[in-house]
Amino acid sequence: MPSSPIRHRLSAAGVVAIEGPDRESFLQGQLTQDVRGLAPGASRLAAGLTSKGKVLYFGRLLAEPERFLILLPRDAVEAVRTHLAKYAAFQKVTVRDASEGRLLAALYGPGSAAITAPPGDTRLPAWGELAGEILGSEAGRGALEAALAAAGSIPISDDVAEALRIEAGRPRLGFDATEANLPDEVGLEDALSRTKGCYVGQEIVARRKTYGKPTRRLAGLRFEGAPMPTGTALALPERPDRELARVTSVATSERFGPIGLGIVSYEAADGARLAAAEDSARLAAATDGATALVVPLPFA
Repeated sequence: MPSSPIRHRLSAAGVVAIEGPDRESFLQGQLTQDVRGLAPGASRLAAGLTSKGKVLYFGRLLAEPERFLILLPRDAVEAVRTHLAKYAAFQKVTVRDASEGRLLAALYGPGSAAITAPPGDTRLPAWGELAGEILGSEAGRGALEAALAAAGSIPISDDVAEALRIEAGRPRLGFDATEANLPDEVGLEDALSRTKGCYVGQEIVARRKTYGKPTRRLAGLRFEGAPMPTGTALALPERPDRELARVTSVATSERFGPIGLGIVSYEAADGARLAAAEDSARLAAATDGATALVVPLPFA
């Protein structure tokens, strides 16, 4: 991988647009984040939950003068659009897929602050491994690529981008964060407003904040050998029948070698044999005995 203070990755953007006079009050009751007062051009991380407080979706909420946009993985757009449209039926709100022709530039490295978004594009703040993002359009791809080149930015592959995401511990929708997870289990605390009023799943979130004690969390995995397949169950070597973790993402990092993310029981840190790295625990795959170390996030 080239050594450069600025790198980028271009990809198709997934965008759900929420429009209409009731758009703010509608989203205020749907999203975990406070929607009111979000100025045009500003963005916040937000999530949508089930009535039981489990994660349905999450992404950046971006305000525009006449609408809100939710930025999502492209393959999640239709499910989120359908979900929101169901609840918008009796309000002055329209929900539509606005992904066509939209482009997203992920920015990496401290030097990316020097990149100015071309006119009409929107600069988004840092998140996880991302030093920022630029939401643009296919029609303006030339201007965006010119701005990246002028700043000396170097493109990276999807595989490198995935390794950087895992190193930072940023969850991926549908892999590290699903309807089986509560937001505080998968590192989505920044998507939760602790001051806003009622929204779907809010009662569960508030109850866990006051009385709850997490039993599992998203953690890093350093594989002692080849990366394990996603879905691999992990347990203490001496208790292979008791699952304590499950692999959710894998990659090969140039800095750390074979790594991954997994949903890990807090028992793993307390009951497992400690490895050489402080605060780490060794777990084994039930299928073939391959081992992995549980490590804090981000990787270091």
